[in-house]
Amino acid sequence: MTDLTPVPEDADLTPLPSSPRDRIGQIAGIAGKVLIGAGVIVLLFAVFQVFGTGYIQSQHQSSLRSTFEKQLQAAPPTTTTVVPGPPTTVGTLPTPSTGSPTAIIEIPLIHVNQVVIQGTNDAQLQQGPGHYTNTPLPGQTGNVGIAGHRTTWGHPFYNLNQLKPGNKIILVTTYGTFTYHVTTSQIVAPSDVAVLNPTPNATVTLTTCNPRYSAAQRLVVSAALFSSSTATIASSTTTTTSTPGKSTSTTTAPVQSSNSQSWVPSVLLGLLTALLGAATLILKRRIKPAWAVYLVGGIVTFGALMFFFGAISQILPSSI
Repeated sequence: MTDLTPVPEDADLTPLPSSPRDRIGQIAGIAGKVLIGAGVIVLLFAVFQVFGTGYIQSQHQSSLRSTFEKQLQAAPPTTTTVVPGPPTTVGTLPTPSTGSPTAIIEIPLIHVNQVVIQGTNDAQLQQGPGHYTNTPLPGQTGNVGIAGHRTTWGHPFYNLNQLKPGNKIILVTTYGTFTYHVTTSQIVAPSDVAVLNPTPNATVTLTTCNPRYSAAQRLVVSAALFSSSTATIASSTTTTTSTPGKSTSTTTAPVQSSNSQSWVPSVLLGLLTALLGAATLILKRRIKPAWAVYLVGGIVTFGALMFFFGAISQILPSSI
């Protein structure tokens, strides 16, 4: 039977103060939710680094390839050097502007086919493999240096460790196509800059981080020019035998300098994301049905979070 005994008018209905144990439990509950939320964000950021950056890089590659293919269509015809004669190299060429497409690198064994961009700063390597600006251009006599990411931003050099002597590395340019054969593969310290030193013959050196998901070492693959097909305008300059000046590279890492982009946009995006998340939690108590608030607020917050991750990725050292 339900007790319908009326409550005396003078009864004290003030809630009893919570005990220290209750307060500790509340604090622990809040701290637990914060840690779980932080863990989810860290996990999402890790996923973004592997997959999100790859999507962004693919968009850059599409744009670079479109530009480069237009340049190829306007290039003069090429003639192929007959092996075993010495492959033709090219002489002086205009220096590409930083950030412009320089060549297409093809590595058949590991299914690499990417546009090489001029420069190896963060901004360039987030778009594709980068040509070290203080090394010769593809097809010239000397040591052509190209860096690429191993596990993020499209990871073009993810399987670079699989290359063995004799494997092909092909560089397609507007003035010719140059096929190199791998000669050596080695692991060096990040401070070892000798791998980019000038060489008397036409060679190419590929650098990336090692092991995967780490920047503790550098994986370096070297290859020598085996054959070439050069444009008439380029081959008419005759084969060059001059040795380029000594490289002044400061690192063999896929990153030569840090990104100078301001932290302000990233901080603002982070605050916006936090506000959207908080607003979703507040509105779900006031607007029904709650699932609809979660759906709309979750999508908007997730979108802001992805933009925040993208901004953070632009200014963090891109070392892997």
